[in-house]
Amino acid sequence: MKRTAAERTVNQPQPVERVNVNEKGTKKRVVLLIVAILVALGAFGYGIGTLTNVETGWYVIEATSASEMNCAQDFVFRYDLGHSGIGAAAENKALSMLYTEATEKAYQIFNARENSLPYNNIYFLNRNINQPVQVDAALYNAFALSEETGSRYMYLGPAFQEYHSLFFCTEEWETEGYDPYQNEDQKAYLARIAAFACDPAHIQLQLMGDNTVQLNVSEEYQAFAKEYGIRDFLDLYLLKNAFIIDYLADTLQSAGYTRGVLSSYDGYTRCLSGQGLTYANPVYASLDALHVTEAARVQYPAGTAMVQFHSMPLNTQKELYYFQFKNGDTRTAYLDEKDGLCKAAIPLLTVTGRETGCAEMALRLMPLYAAETLDMYALQALEGEGIYPLYCDGSVIHITDPAMTAEAVAEGFSIQ
Repeated sequence: MKRTAAERTVNQPQPVERVNVNEKGTKKRVVLLIVAILVALGAFGYGIGTLTNVETGWYVIEATSASEMNCAQDFVFRYDLGHSGIGAAAENKALSMLYTEATEKAYQIFNARENSLPYNNIYFLNRNINQPVQVDAALYNAFALSEETGSRYMYLGPAFQEYHSLFFCTEEWETEGYDPYQNEDQKAYLARIAAFACDPAHIQLQLMGDNTVQLNVSEEYQAFAKEYGIRDFLDLYLLKNAFIIDYLADTLQSAGYTRGVLSSYDGYTRCLSGQGLTYANPVYASLDALHVTEAARVQYPAGTAMVQFHSMPLNTQKELYYFQFKNGDTRTAYLDEKDGLCKAAIPLLTVTGRETGCAEMALRLMPLYAAETLDMYALQALEGEGIYPLYCDGSVIHITDPAMTAEAVAEGFSIQ
């Protein structure tokens, strides 16, 4: 491609133009300047008064980072201010500061895309394989939970890179190079990645205690990675915000903040443990491959965690994990660990629980959801672990959580 030279004068100072100033009316200009300053001070005082005049009630708590180095854009945090005894305004300020610090830290420790100076994060682990690395306790606990549940999802890092490229396509013809359902070579490549990811002999995160881990990668897998330019072996990807929302909720509750709810754009909700509070959420049903409808609303108590998996985008931000064709076919980030192919057993599936967080429920749900068909026996077995499925079968809404009640059931739907 032919390259052209950049305009060399674009950043140079512009020629100086000498302007003659009329010195008549100086006193009038001074008076106007004083008036302008007074107006500005009044506006500033009004702004400060607005910020400090916070009444008791529900508010959206914002992260106040000067930079964008936090994960708050992925979440909405609502809180019932004014019940701590220090006043709603003071509580709002303290809570905002804590939430800001927590979202900044979470952004750094769970990041697989860029390095972090204060913490050895997932990005750092991917570039320091086969050697011990000390990580933050929250990240260590996330890895320990993945191992405890038997999940290998986080080892599909190279597969996520392919789907990430697919989701950023804007035209259908662009997807052929990334979509395994159109491209046999891509399908074989993802199958090879999945085979490595499923085998602890090829890749395994070793938990060494004292928040120290070692990402072990075999020589064979390293050779394969070198051939195909792979650097990201490890990635929580779609499950990342499940771990982050648990971290945020635990941080807030440990500091005594319990009257609120956190929700993420990609389907995770944590209701804090404040007694006497109830929350509501819509239940969606799939009309066809392209359309959903609100079938009902459900109420549930404080302390509830909720995970929602769905095979079509329900909001614009969620589109980062989807590509939908005009005929309704959709590619998602719900990957089958056995072959690296995206799958969805049913259009929408929700689980709730009060003894487990979002991350554990998502880890347990993923192999059931990312499948050709839904294993109903395995799904029902989750109830014995305090994880309750919620889903629609045609016009029937199945609710298994004994603490959940349905309201505003849409015409044509029934509860079972």
